[in-house]
Formats: sequence, structure tokens, C-alpha cells
Amino acid sequence: MADYQHETGSIIGKGGLEIFFQRWISPNPAASLVIAHGLGEHSGRYGNLINWLSGKKISIYALDHRGHGRSAGKRGHVANFTDYVDDLSFFIDGVIDENPELPVFLLGHSMGGVISMLYALRSQEKLAGLILSSPGLVPTVDAPKYKVALASLLSKYFPSLLVSNELDANNISHDREMVAEYLNDPLVHDRISARWYTEFITSAEECLNRAGEITIPLFVFHGTDDRLVDFSGSIQVFDAASSRDKTKLLLEGLYHETMNEVEYEREKVLAAIAKWILARAGKRKKSSTKRKKKKTHKAKN
Repeated sequence: MADYQHETGSIIGKGGLEIFFQRWISPNPAASLVIAHGLGEHSGRYGNLINWLSGKKISIYALDHRGHGRSAGKRGHVANFTDYVDDLSFFIDGVIDENPELPVFLLGHSMGGVISMLYALRSQEKLAGLILSSPGLVPTVDAPKYKVALASLLSKYFPSLLVSNELDANNISHDREMVAEYLNDPLVHDRISARWYTEFITSAEECLNRAGEITIPLFVFHGTDDRLVDFSGSIQVFDAASSRDKTKLLLEGLYHETMNEVEYEREKVLAAIAKWILARAGKRKKSSTKRKKKKTHKAKN
């Protein structure tokens, strides 16, 4: 990552919670890319993408969602899914204020795809494009009705009660080294709360129901052998989106984390992401030079 100046820092999110972030600043950037990570992981798991984009004039920003990674908050718990969106919104405002002339692209993976869609439905005018990586919109297996009813009951009376997310790490990638790194990563957790579950299901349904409201450039990619999230959700969003500029990439036989698949497979994905962003990076934000720059992020090298 020699091309980048790497910094870490924090912002104060909704309710006064401290939210950790990282940024990789490119010299003379043509675009900014914001990454919203998935459930139970953190911003430090996107090294393959960051390395691939090195030297391509794209500055990268990534936060750890509340209750994840090095951010504050109870692991795997959120009172309201919009808390994630509010944190992301404040973070993106800071990215824009740092470089108001640069187009901003938002990439959301899995749970981060749901968060990113909700953000876009609220503020898509701030984005040059939305990228969804295996968005967590449709589960591969429907939960039994009794489990859904129990989760709803617990969400109301014991909202922060934690249980296992029941995700099998072996299904994230065919690359055994990536799986081992995931399992041995102290910043990865496998907990979700009852409230998180009900909020997540409701939010995913909202994204599917309102996908037609998306009008900005859209790039959706998903592995067809994803055993954690059904790729049909990606197809539904792509088909429903009103974007004139939209791209769909279904990756035959790949698992959930396509950017972390075996090398020859992930390179196809990473190349597609870079090409898609760079093809749209020349479009500057209208009237962006009129924005007053604010110091909303505190960082250290």
C-alpha cells in the first residue's frame, strides 16, 4: 500500500458513541471510495481491494460500524438500524468536506450493503455511485416461524440479549487462508442481539421494497454459490432500480466474500470494481466548490 498515506481516527456517532475509521489517501485522487463492512467484521478486512486500487488515484475511507471492530458499542447489538445509517451519513459528510470536488462512491458488503442502500435512499444525491457486494437482502434459508416469533418477542422485552449469528465461516470463501484469518481475527465476532435481528429483517425488506427509488449509477455483484445470502436479492434490486447506468455481475460458483476468494477469482472482481469506478470518476460534483470545508474527522498517522 505504498501509494497511500494511511491514517486512523474516530468520529462521534449518534448518541455520542465513538466510531473508529481508517483512510488511505491517494496523491492527486480522482475519486473517494467509502466502504461499509459486513456483519461481525471490520474495516481492516478489505486489504485485497485496497491493494488492488493502489496507484489508481482513488482515496479510500472505511469505518467500523458501532458494535464492531474498534468502535464503541455492544458487540452485535443496535437499538435501531438507522443508527448505522446515521453514523455512515456523518462519516460521508466528513469525506465530502475534505475533498468537496471529488465524486464519492459507496461500497457496502453484506450487512453493509443494506446500510448503504438505506443511506442511498436517504441521500443518493451525495453519491456518484453505489456498489453492492453480496448485499444481505434475502437469506439462503428462511427462519422457522417460531424462531421469528421468538425473536420478535425477545426484541421487545430483552432487546440486547445476544445469541450466535449461526454463520459458518467456511462459507465466506474458497480460500482456506482467508477463512483461517477470519476465524483467528480478534476483531471479528459472531454475536447478534434479538433487536439487531428484527431491525435487520425490517431494513432488508425496506431496501427491496424501495429499490425502484435508486437512480444513481449502480453496480451489484454476487457469487452464485453464496451460502449465507441468496443472490436473488441482488437480482431483485438490480431489476427494480431506476438507474439508467447499472451493472450486474454474477460470479459463478463463488461464495459470500467474492473480493476475498482464491486469487484468480477475486482478481476478476477487483478489476471490475476498479474499472467501474474509474469510468465514472471524471464526473465532478455539481456546485461542490461552494461547500465550506469542515473538520469533522480527527485522525492520526
